[in-house]
Amino acid sequence: MHTHKNNLPKATAQDFPIVGIGASAGGLEAFRQFIDAIPADSEMAYVIVQHLHPDA
Repeated sequence: MHTHKNNLPKATAQDFPIVGIGASAGGLEAFRQFIDAIPADSEMAYVIVQHLHPDA
């Protein structure tokens, strides 16, 4: 039986929250307002996902 060596990096401690935000195709303006309101020292990471209209 062939065994694989685990080549994945060791997990590291996360020192800040990661915030995921999603919106439909009409949410671009809400994203802009949200991003403008984020304090520079929020110490958070943001993942923003927008669904695009299929005809876009």
